[in-house]
Amino acid sequence: MEIRQLKYFMVLSEELHFHKAAEKLCIVQPALSKQLKLLEEELGIALLQRDKRNVKLTAAGKYFKAEIRVILDQLELVKSHTRLIQEGEKGEIRIGYVGSCIHTFLPDVLTEMHNSFPHIQTYLNEMTSFTQLKAIKNGELDIAFLRNPYPDPLYGSQLVFRETFSLVLPENHPTDEHNFQELSQLADEEFILPTRADGELYYRLQLSICEDSGFSPRIAHETVHGHTVLNLVGHGLGITFLPTSFKEVSNAAVKFIPLPNINQRAEITALWNKENPNPSLKKLLNFIPRPE
Repeated sequence: MEIRQLKYFMVLSEELHFHKAAEKLCIVQPALSKQLKLLEEELGIALLQRDKRNVKLTAAGKYFKAEIRVILDQLELVKSHTRLIQEGEKGEIRIGYVGSCIHTFLPDVLTEMHNSFPHIQTYLNEMTSFTQLKAIKNGELDIAFLRNPYPDPLYGSQLVFRETFSLVLPENHPTDEHNFQELSQLADEEFILPTRADGELYYRLQLSICEDSGFSPRIAHETVHGHTVLNLVGHGLGITFLPTSFKEVSNAAVKFIPLPNINQRAEITALWNKENPNPSLKKLLNFIPRPE
């Protein structure tokens, strides 16, 4: 069964006149009759009843017409979407991100891209930096927004967001913004820090905040999930450093003391495979911000 036969049948079913249908299709009438006969022979049924004066659809022909209309319409849609995908205007992008992205820059990026390319669908997955790296290498993600990846010539990367750290303490902790002077006064506290396994560079970055103040932290718990950290701190299980943006989304019983004068900053880097052929990814990259 050929697509052209289905198209011929659809025109004939509308015209119900062989000569008019042939003219509309820009073919000769015998050719139309031959293609219809081949179609009916393949189906093993009559689609049309015809005599010298009239042509009408059989019951089977009416059903076939309705179903073929859906198929041909879908085929046209597929052709249109294929062109859009080739141009990067329709498709999908698989995005991984660490938690803080969703309450900082990422919603604005997605909104801008959607306004320009509404037919590109995004699949979002909150993941640790380590699992994002594995997913990028395995081709499971098109782009990752993660913390402090090691440079790798196989991958494109761009710093997209930078913010200060804050010290996070239990709500009832005696230290507050009024009596806090320097981190060394908290040297005896137990800390909750990210795991080394999820990212050596980010782990070292947080350690260096303490080391720059002259002490090594006593690590009581390790986790990379910001909201988990907030709840642990809120229950008095330690203190920590978090990107300051977490203050806007925290319901835990904690308080934030900004640390604008330290050298360390919380950064998010976009990472993607340079060989990724997805044209929609190239569209997204145009909307990724650069920190000032």
